[in-house]
Amino acid sequence: MQERIEVVAGVILLGKRLIIAQRKKGDHLEGHWEFPGGKIEPGEEPEEALVREIKEELGIEVKPVRELFTLPHRYPDKCVNLHFVLAEAKDKPRALECQDVAVVTPEEIPKYRLAPADRRAWERIERLIRAFSKAPE
Repeated sequence: MQERIEVVAGVILLGKRLIIAQRKKGDHLEGHWEFPGGKIEPGEEPEEALVREIKEELGIEVKPVRELFTLPHRYPDKCVNLHFVLAEAKDKPRALECQDVAVVTPEEIPKYRLAPADRRAWERIERLIRAFSKAPE
């Protein structure tokens, strides 16, 4: 049986745009775009892991809003549980631990080659973002 890895993925809003990151050369799924995040450490909540990972990868502070959903995904060599967490950012990100970073509208997401799990999650994320953006303050 394959090990199951717990991972957080940030659905990070910068205004009405989303922050996505491109995986580095040499990494698993290099060149694909993803909702940034990383492994959840033992004893860490997904929201805590997101704050830590985004500070390391993109050099910005994020404010988690809530966990949206968890998506199990199987790769040939491993299984992951991706915890998608909605968060807000105030600053523009920098590509510190990734190949590149982009701040895009939801309409622009399909133009990017998303990693398989992120592609599977996008339709659901898009519906949730639209509902969140229409909610009263």
